[in-house]
Amino acid sequence: MATVCETCGLAHDSELFELAYHRPDAVVAMDDDERAQRVRESNDICRIDNARFFLRGILPLPVHDRADGYMLGVWVEVSEGSFSRIHKLWTDPDQADEPAFDATLANEVRHHPGSLGLAVTLQLTGPTTRPSVFLVDDGHPLAVEQREGISFHRATEYTYGQPDTAV
Repeated sequence: MATVCETCGLAHDSELFELAYHRPDAVVAMDDDERAQRVRESNDICRIDNARFFLRGILPLPVHDRADGYMLGVWVEVSEGSFSRIHKLWTDPDQADEPAFDATLANEVRHHPGSLGLAVTLQLTGPTTRPSVFLVDDGHPLAVEQREGISFHRATEYTYGQPDTAV
């Protein structure tokens, strides 16, 4: 089903596929041999040389005039101590009661140059859901979008890459 966009007048698919980064940028930058030697990874956790620790999370963006928001699937880097604590809580049904962890964004988010390395917090949400990611610098454009929400048109820009792309 398509929705006519009030911003551009084009019909956009109302069932958006959400943008998701499949690995941290540091891993994506490696060639296959280096990655095989240095990285231990799954779809939720990743370690480089047992010295850098990454977790996959969801960065929520409210969408104006829609009940459901837009979720960016991103990776964050945490300290070894945070990684160990999260690992201990991984299957704990009460993990959401744990205070948020300090982290940094491990992906350069589409349309936000310089977002790689931004300070974030990672909040565990439950053993069957990915943690939530919230930006700390409330003045950064991505943080403004997280706080104030985005238009449906903007959500399609995240999904399809180009501001003028429509389905």
